[in-house]
Amino acid sequence: MKTDIDINKITTALDAWDILKAAGGLLVAIVGFIVIFSRSAKVFWRLGKNLGKKVFIFCPPGGKRNDGGTKDMERELGVLKSSGYFNVSKGVVTDFHAIDQKDIDEAGIIILGYHRGMNDFDDFFQMVRRADKPLIIYTFEIGYQLDDKHKEIIKDYKWYALSSMPLRLVSDIFSIMSSYRYEPRRS
Repeated sequence: MKTDIDINKITTALDAWDILKAAGGLLVAIVGFIVIFSRSAKVFWRLGKNLGKKVFIFCPPGGKRNDGGTKDMERELGVLKSSGYFNVSKGVVTDFHAIDQKDIDEAGIIILGYHRGMNDFDDFFQMVRRADKPLIIYTFEIGYQLDDKHKEIIKDYKWYALSSMPLRLVSDIFSIMSSYRYEPRRS
C-alpha cells in the first residue's frame, strides 16, 4: 500500500501556535546548553590552568598508622605521582627548618601530614596563613581528630580541608584546583 504525503495537509495541521511552541522549546534547549557548557568550560579551564601548580607536602617525623607503619606520606606521595596530574617534584619535606616561606608562596596547595602532638604546627600554619593558600590536613585514618589546640588555631582559616585516605586526598586536590582562584599577590 502506497501512501502519498500531501505537504499542504501537514502544514495546515500545524498552526502558528504549534510552530511557536516548537521554536520556543528549541530556543530554551540551545540557551540551556550554552549556559551549562560555558560554566563547565570555566571549571575545566581553571582546573587545567591550576594543575600545573606545585603541591607542597610537609610531614614531620612521628606518629604511627593504625597498621603500625609510620606516618611518612610515602604511600600518598606514590598515589599522587602515579595519577600523573600533580606537580609533586619536591617530594615530602620532613624538616620544618628546611622550609622557606617562598616554598609555601610558590605552591598551589599545601598538604600537611598530621599527627597528634606534632611540633611546629603553629609556625607552619602561620606560614600557610601568610601565603593565603589552600591547606589540606592529612590525618592518615578515618575519624582521626586534631588536637584541640590545633583545632583552635585553624578554625577561622577559610582555606583548609581535612582528608584521611589517599583517594580522598586526590579528590580534595582536584576539587580545590577546579574551584580555587589563584590571583597574583599585590605588593
